[in-house]
Amino acid sequence: MKLLLLAAIVFGTTAIFAQQTNESITIGTENRTYVQYLPTGFDVTTESLPVVFILHGLGDVATNMAGIGTNNIADTARFIAIYPQGTLNSFGSNAWNNGTLLASTSDDIGLMNALMNDMINNYNVDPTRVYVTGFSMGGIMSYHLACALNDRIAAIASMSGTMSTDDIANCVPTYKTPVMHVHGTADGTVPYDSGALPTLSLVPETMDFWIGVHSCSAITDSTQLPDTASDGITVDRFIWTGCTPNQGLELWRLNGADHVYMSEPSNDFTEANEIWRFFLKWSHPNPSTASTIEIPGQLNVHVFPNPAKESITISSASDIEISIIDINGKVCSMTEISSGETTLDVSDLDAGVYLVQGSNGYSERLVIQ
Repeated sequence: MKLLLLAAIVFGTTAIFAQQTNESITIGTENRTYVQYLPTGFDVTTESLPVVFILHGLGDVATNMAGIGTNNIADTARFIAIYPQGTLNSFGSNAWNNGTLLASTSDDIGLMNALMNDMINNYNVDPTRVYVTGFSMGGIMSYHLACALNDRIAAIASMSGTMSTDDIANCVPTYKTPVMHVHGTADGTVPYDSGALPTLSLVPETMDFWIGVHSCSAITDSTQLPDTASDGITVDRFIWTGCTPNQGLELWRLNGADHVYMSEPSNDFTEANEIWRFFLKWSHPNPSTASTIEIPGQLNVHVFPNPAKESITISSASDIEISIIDINGKVCSMTEISSGETTLDVSDLDAGVYLVQGSNGYSERLVIQ
């Protein structure tokens, strides 16, 4: 689809906007971009619509995500679709700052918070109906946002992306976010139930976390979707019972599927359609309309310089234990530091990407040159 320049034509009290546009917003010192899609005939003066944020995977771009079929649903279901663009990590791949080893260093929580504010203030979005979904690293980021912006997001859906181990250890959602998870059992990129990657959980661990959050029963209602496509994949849908909220946790298990996005007619269902059906059931009972909940510990710890060569200085507001972990998950060092500034020798570390983790829940990606 050819992208249209943003145009608003005002006739009396009616504002008609172009449908898909390239937008930008400044977060701190960074210029961030995103694709915005407004449903056909959107009228800001008479409609208060939901908004769905759709996050791309590692190395992907927002414009690709805008082509997965969500826009067609937005036209008929009446919601605004936003496709934020990630920034480059140290490997040169577009990524999200989500506490994993391949994360970027941009303020993505600030970005999402600002975009939500913009949608509410300038497009009359219903603050009780803000949703987030994403594929692969975008799915991992959806979970991250459910923790960091728990008071703003009504429901999330993750496509082929599990929770980070840091979020599982430190996320304490006061709002029991409804969650839908879609994942292939033969996923070779984000493993399903064995061979977990460093800093990432497996699907059962992710589900167990939300079973605990929702206080669900161990029993699930399960159904198998009709096997209509000749793709070698069958689909089982699990809905946990006894949850708060009721039916607030779903798993769509793609038996035999790799790291793929499901879409008809090639597959038995289209993920964008089913995700919207899930979102449609939920609204946030007490949403904040202008705030950011910071990830635990992030404001009280800082590592500099980053990138580093010989040494790093860690500034902390309290006494904590600091671990430096390599990309394979090996703990390279573990040090007790006192409040204030502490300098650590990192000259024995090979050049590469590491994760600095604190016992208070802090985590930050560190680049050694």
